[in-house]
Amino acid sequence: MSKNPYHVEGQEPSLKRSVLAYMDILGYNEMIRESQSNGTQEKMLRKIHSALSKSREFLDPKPWQYMTSENFSYAVKAFTDNIVLGKPVRNDARQELSWIFNRLSIFQLDMVIEGFFIRGAISVGDAYVDDIAVFGNALTEAYQGECHIARDPRIILTNSAVLVAKENIQQYSDPPYPPPHFSDILCDSDGQWFLNYLNCVLIAGDDHGPFYDDLASHKEKVEERLNEHRGNPPIWSKYTWVANYHNYFCDMHPQHFDESHKIDVELFRASPKPIIEIAKQSPYYHD
Repeated sequence: MSKNPYHVEGQEPSLKRSVLAYMDILGYNEMIRESQSNGTQEKMLRKIHSALSKSREFLDPKPWQYMTSENFSYAVKAFTDNIVLGKPVRNDARQELSWIFNRLSIFQLDMVIEGFFIRGAISVGDAYVDDIAVFGNALTEAYQGECHIARDPRIILTNSAVLVAKENIQQYSDPPYPPPHFSDILCDSDGQWFLNYLNCVLIAGDDHGPFYDDLASHKEKVEERLNEHRGNPPIWSKYTWVANYHNYFCDMHPQHFDESHKIDVELFRASPKPIIEIAKQSPYYHD
């Protein structure tokens, strides 16, 4: 019997109100073309396959997750660099949002550590997800959000998800404890709410401390991309966003992180240059 929560044995497929995430790997097509041009297709295939196999351990349903409660039921659909995760909603969607924020944070950080940056969007609406089809207005909204709004390597919340998150926060009336989602999401300078995925390095709590190695690996991969794409402003700017986010996250937790954990701002500071500096690089220049 199928464990997919969208599939009911003996019944026609039907839509369920769901939290749905649509994600892809930033620059995936460019990676393929580059590996074709320099003869490293086999190496790139193994690298991508290994990263997805490892990181999707936090996304793919496991048998034990269906044994206790429907709260754990969800479905994953993946094709090359596109990944869709759907989780039917019960009640006010607070648990489903919190659950998906946690899972996607670990997935996104693990993928960055493996060298692949993720862009995506989360929506709340009607959806159906199985191995044959992914359908519904939740998919349409998340897809449009990923393609046209996310822009940078971030997983944003579409309008429907923001509305539900706000309702959850406003309904929370227990002052001694923080409201739901308060540490899971941040609001960007353009007004978009996005997943605060680095927060998962603090998942062990104050007693055990942060996962410093994971944050250091994140820093290393971002610095690599900044250096690699310095001569390509449209791409380079996407990694400056990640660098700013990395440093902002460190500043949010001064009890754990200092300047040594942050990315050197000189790596992502864009400054104009006198044209004479460019001219001097020409073989035709004579002083």
